[in-house]
Amino acid sequence: MKLRTLAVAATAGAATLLPTSAVAATGGFYWSPDGSGVQSASIANPVSGRCYVLRGSRPPFYAVNVTNSTAHYYRSAGCSDEVGSLTPNMTGNVTPYVKFD
Repeated sequence: MKLRTLAVAATAGAATLLPTSAVAATGGFYWSPDGSGVQSASIANPVSGRCYVLRGSRPPFYAVNVTNSTAHYYRSAGCSDEVGSLTPNMTGNVTPYVKFD
């Protein structure tokens, strides 16, 4: 009986060590890849902590953050050297590298 109790406890403890799935922001992030001001490219429900590379021909891109998370934008690939951020429901110019809280 004690062996079964130990097995159940060990299994429960191991389950708490499993990685959890990534948290996603809810909503969309939109940007204008051609400099026209029309947000024709988007990311839906971006994953928190992931570095996104915004594609387009004319950076910095005019963007609107309609997620529930702050979008940080960076000067360098891999999302290093932060330049600024857009809080939820904020618009502005961003660089091609973006990461969400």
